[in-house]
Formats: sequence, structure tokens, C-alpha cells
Amino acid sequence: MIKDLLKTLKMNGAIEALPSLEKVKDKIQFLTGLLQSEIEYRDIRLVKRRLSQAKFPVEKEWCDIDQDLNPNIDFSLIMSLGDGEFINKRRNICLMGQQGTGKTHSLIALGRQLCRSGISVKFYTACELVNILEEAKIDHNLSKIMKSIIKPQVLFIDELGFVPFSENGARLLFDVFATRYERGSIAVSTNLSFDKWHQVFGAIELTAALIDRFTHRCIVHTFQGKSVRLFEAKKNKIEKKEGEDL
Repeated sequence: MIKDLLKTLKMNGAIEALPSLEKVKDKIQFLTGLLQSEIEYRDIRLVKRRLSQAKFPVEKEWCDIDQDLNPNIDFSLIMSLGDGEFINKRRNICLMGQQGTGKTHSLIALGRQLCRSGISVKFYTACELVNILEEAKIDHNLSKIMKSIIKPQVLFIDELGFVPFSENGARLLFDVFATRYERGSIAVSTNLSFDKWHQVFGAIELTAALIDRFTHRCIVHTFQGKSVRLFEAKKNKIEKKEGEDL
């Protein structure tokens, strides 16, 4: 009878918990157990949905970072941004520095942390985002795409600086920054210092206007140190050689 009612209400979490609660005689305790199980079930489903909607390219977590490899990078300080307070203050984040030092890893780990805290996130590489915008403009679908980009509480843009944009692409990306200005946070990873952003955006005036908006309330973390990928490549080479010598 109870199970049928729970099915009607689509309370799958309570249904799963029902067998373990059937022997509980206290009605309040029994009811509380069912409701708590349903809440936990729904919370887990919501987190999974946010992680799926974020479109992270890979699963990376803070625990996977070897912080001892680059002790000058304060990963714990970046991790503390996971409380989401910067979002309430409409602040942006910029992870800037050398390639291979953990910028993308940190960006993904932070994004996944925020998803678990109930915050909506969308993740793009800079090149991917510009391609989507340019295609949307050609298809006369730009307004719809822009709405989807504005919607998440934090927009993540990875690898800004690796590929220069066309004039049209640069202006479209500028529109993203301008539209989200003081309305929603943006988190960026880049290998270029701000004075070199004109290398990818082209027009100096447009670049200056974009930087002005982005840096107005921006938290900047500098990544300088050893390349994790180079370190792992050397380590694998040594291990392979040792294996061949056995």
C-alpha cells in the first residue's frame, strides 16, 4: 500500500529506503526516514544533472592534483572559491600562467565543486565557444544561443589565448563578456597576460574594452612552475626504461 502511494508520487528515494525502514515502529521516525531518503535521492540526482549540463570535457577533482609539484601555486585558495561567494558578488576568476601547470585541471575541479554546491555551470574552451557563436550567427540562431550562455551562474572559458579569433569571432566573444558584465560570473584560464590578449582578439580598442569589463571585479591567480604533463612524461619514460632493464 505505502509502496504504491510512493510510486504514484514518484518518490523513488523513499521507495529504495522502504525495506530498511519497515521494521521501524515509531511512525514519526518512519516518516522522517522516508522523507530524508527522498531528499537525499533528489539532491544526488540534481548534482548529477548539473554536472551533466556543465559539459566538462573530463572528470578532474582537487584530490588528483599533486600540490607538492608546484608549491608556489596556492591551490587551496582557489579551492576556497568553491563556496560560491564570488558569484554573489558578481566577481570573475582568471587562472593565468604557464602551460601544463594545472589551470584547466583547477578550472574543472572548481566547476565540479560548484555543481555539488547547487550552482549552475557551463564549460567551454574559448575556441569551441567562438565556433558555436559563429555558427549560430550564420544560422540566425544567435539570440537563442546567447540566452543559453547567459543562463548559468558561472560561465567557464578554458584555454583562452591558444588560438587567435577572426574579427567576427572576437566581437561575438566580446558580446558574451559584455552581456554577462555585472550579471553573471565568468571563470577563464589563459596562458597570456592581459597585455597580450590583443594577440587573440585583434582590435586593440575591443580588447581594452573587454579587459576593462572582465577585470573590474576579477580574482586573478597566477600559475608559474613545472609542467605537470612534462613531469609525467619524464616519469613514464624513466619507469619504461627501468622496466626494460629488468
